[in-house]
Amino acid sequence: MASFAPILLAYPLLAGILGGSVTLVLMQRSRHARWSLALLAAWLFCLYALLGWASGVNQASYGMPFQHIMQIEGRLVEDSLLTRSSKQLARIALTACRSKDGYRTTCKGTVTALIEVDEVMASATTLLLVGRLDEQSGLFLADAVQVLHLPLLARLRLNCLRVLQFRLQQVIADETTRSLAAMLLLGQTGSSGFPLKDLSLACGCAHLLALSGMHLHFFLSLSIKLCSHLLGRIWGRWLGSVPSILYVLLVGPKPSLVRALGMHLCSLLPVSRSFAFQMTFLLQLLFFPYSLSSLACLYSWAAYAMLLLCSMLPAFILQKTAVIVAGSAPASLLLEGTCNLSGLLFSPVLTPLIHIAMAFSFLSLVFGSFFSIGLYWVQTVLYTILAKNQGYAFQVGPKGYTVYVSVLLTCLVSIGYATMAVQRRRRSHYELDIRIRLPDCNYCSAEAGGAVDDQEIWSELPDLPLGEGEDCGPSGCTAVPNGVGDRPGHRSDHQPVS
Repeated sequence: MASFAPILLAYPLLAGILGGSVTLVLMQRSRHARWSLALLAAWLFCLYALLGWASGVNQASYGMPFQHIMQIEGRLVEDSLLTRSSKQLARIALTACRSKDGYRTTCKGTVTALIEVDEVMASATTLLLVGRLDEQSGLFLADAVQVLHLPLLARLRLNCLRVLQFRLQQVIADETTRSLAAMLLLGQTGSSGFPLKDLSLACGCAHLLALSGMHLHFFLSLSIKLCSHLLGRIWGRWLGSVPSILYVLLVGPKPSLVRALGMHLCSLLPVSRSFAFQMTFLLQLLFFPYSLSSLACLYSWAAYAMLLLCSMLPAFILQKTAVIVAGSAPASLLLEGTCNLSGLLFSPVLTPLIHIAMAFSFLSLVFGSFFSIGLYWVQTVLYTILAKNQGYAFQVGPKGYTVYVSVLLTCLVSIGYATMAVQRRRRSHYELDIRIRLPDCNYCSAEAGGAVDDQEIWSELPDLPLGEGEDCGPSGCTAVPNGVGDRPGHRSDHQPVS
């Protein structure tokens, strides 16, 4: 959808007329569901219009030819990322550009720029870049950069990040281990962290080291459990969300973190999981439209959509991993032409190690260098597993991905049919089952003044048709149909049976 968005979302009026016509036809055929059809059509059109608006916001549009542009001005939509050449890669929302002759025009959309600075630049910072625009890749190669405006929140974030990174340098001596802790806690990548990221990319597990919703879920679980223990379950869920909000403000509005936080906040309301998913997607498009052009956003939403789908599919071993790989692979196919299916084998093994590494990183940051020893050993095990298995990367193209999806769908259909057959057999067995309980009896006769025989018969049999006059016996009790008294365990001499 992100690949064909400029074509599919360019005609909202035509789509509205076509969708409205189809809705009117359906309303005429189904008169009992008119309101439901109208609400569904309105909801889908709002989603379509919002996607079209966000897609247009992300498309770069200049007021002059590319070769004449020498200066751009804009605002950072995310924190910059360190590259292997010790430069910063930044995504900028354009506001104006200037040509070599001094002409200045307004522009819109987003552009990726390569900036020659060493430190991380915070989001919402207004920049003025001087350089040239590459016509083939659309990348702006900046030779000089000037900060026009640095908001107060961005300044506070940068100061807090510097303090936390200095704290990690004090408590963690090994540089590779410290880089792992910085990636998992702060989303900051140092030069020593690239070998580990390359190994995880080769094994199809690069998403485990990128700051994502999985990392936020770790802090959410920790804060909610602590607050629930102190304040109770209801207040603990609400107040336990405050540290997570502060954490997202600290590390920056990354698309996967915004998605995870929005899902958690919507889940606090009395709504279903699917409705919270839809509301979070619409709110993220409305308040963070620039995240739609981020590959991390595509991976995050595709993976979580597959998690929702897993709850409706039959369960089997590695179900979630297999379905998530199938859902997130199209983004890699659109970007690189291939996708790596090795994550199906390595993700179940490496995910617990990443959780343990996050726990040790947090404990080292808070309590000191004692827990850095455990983080070092976890990092060593993680590095060993990735280094020894990087040769088993399973890169496939569109044909290989089609085969993988076909095999997955075949397994799902087979397991689903087998599950339905087993459930049908159990239901049939329970309906024909007869449970008889014969307690101890007092065999004294009724004439001697003793209790009568007591037998209890519990049976699940279909109702028998009653003839006329057979619904009540002489004593006011229900009469026994013909032929039933010949069955074993039935008292045909009209003695009481309970």
